[in-house]
Amino acid sequence: MLLDLLEYNLGENMISRFIIYPLFISLIAFGCSAPTVFDLTPAADAEYTYMQGREVVSQEDSVALILLNFEYQEGNTFTFYTEITNNSNVTYTIDPAMFYAEILESASCGFAKRISVVDPEIKIKSIDEDISSTEASKEAAIGMNIIFGLFNAVVDIASEAPPGKVIDDIAYWGNNAQDEALEHDIKTEDLRNLKKHWQNNVLRKTTLAPGEYFGGIFYLPIQFEAKLIKLVLPIYNTVHEFIFEQKQYN
Repeated sequence: MLLDLLEYNLGENMISRFIIYPLFISLIAFGCSAPTVFDLTPAADAEYTYMQGREVVSQEDSVALILLNFEYQEGNTFTFYTEITNNSNVTYTIDPAMFYAEILESASCGFAKRISVVDPEIKIKSIDEDISSTEASKEAAIGMNIIFGLFNAVVDIASEAPPGKVIDDIAYWGNNAQDEALEHDIKTEDLRNLKKHWQNNVLRKTTLAPGEYFGGIFYLPIQFEAKLIKLVLPIYNTVHEFIFEQKQYN
């Protein structure tokens, strides 16, 4: 229901997509926030506009109109939202796996000069592997609890323990198996929801016909020592570059 409502609102106009979409993606987390807080500010000569206090950088040529917004820091990554409109008269494919950043200025000498954005297809594959591993772990945990329960029951009977103790031991391992199964089910559900996020909200490889647009978020790993970065978005036969100043607040 929430996704359907968002898709309806996001389809109304370009401004509504930029205002409403981040409200949803802010609910999705990579993990705990990093202790170091960063912010990105567009370069002084950047072309951008304010929408309810939000900086939206834009670039346009005969190939594409690109709207780009730095959303927030999520753990050790920067989150961006971008929307790309095909201004050309040909159909082309956008591949976010080709997006990257160049470090133009850093506080240290030994730094990575080029950082690729997180590839959504690789991330989705990794989540699938985690789901399979969690499901296998659940079966193993249930099996071990059953084995321990039977073993303790045999030991209790062999030692002529009171019937109540035999029942208590069996109940203990049975309850333990249920608890572990529930924990695994919760983890699996969380992973499936994370997969849906990467499938539906993150910018993925997309083909655009002339006049079509597509929007989504992407994640850029943070280079902690960087002071100035250039975000590079290859679109068809052009390259669009956005300069950001990186600031550290603690």
